[in-house]
Amino acid sequence: MEKEKKSDDKKNTKRQRIKMYFLEAAEEIIQAEGHESVSVRKVANKAGYSYATIYNYFTDLNELLWATKEIMVNKLYKTIIEKIQGVEFDISGIKKVFSIYAEYYFENPNIFRFFYFYRLNRPERGGEDTSNELDITGMWRDTFMSFVADGSIKEQDIEIVAKTIIYAVHGMIALCLSNNGDLTEENLHKDLEKMIDYLLLKKQ
Repeated sequence: MEKEKKSDDKKNTKRQRIKMYFLEAAEEIIQAEGHESVSVRKVANKAGYSYATIYNYFTDLNELLWATKEIMVNKLYKTIIEKIQGVEFDISGIKKVFSIYAEYYFENPNIFRFFYFYRLNRPERGGEDTSNELDITGMWRDTFMSFVADGSIKEQDIEIVAKTIIYAVHGMIALCLSNNGDLTEENLHKDLEKMIDYLLLKKQ
């Protein structure tokens, strides 16, 4: 019985390791070439396996990319958390948080395009919902509590204020990356600061 358990554990470990090879390969292709370049065959070749092997781990390309996105979202989240360590969440700190968030996508434009320009469907056998990207009701609640304390915003409005800023940032990044109009990365940060001032300081 013990031998069977060890054998199963070994098989599961090997399976997870190979699965990660495919996910890492897909992520590397997205970052370097964009999601348009991803195919089952290309991912398999990069991972060092035949393209038929990939179907032992993923039903189709959609399931592979869904899982890849989950990993990439978690990396984004960890990057933001690491960079805001020690930041005081006053008006200056809030601007810094969202500036860091925007800068991540300017440094990784193919990740932004993958997250927001590529349509994915939730796999039938599950998968987390990564649509909100960051934990708005958790992370953002702590971020904005000082503005609740001074009466600038109501606690029940934290989520909508955070979403307003995030969605605006996404729209501005999309405009910058598309080169439609005169919006630049520098102007985005200036507009972002004005927006945050308006939303958080309007009662002061």
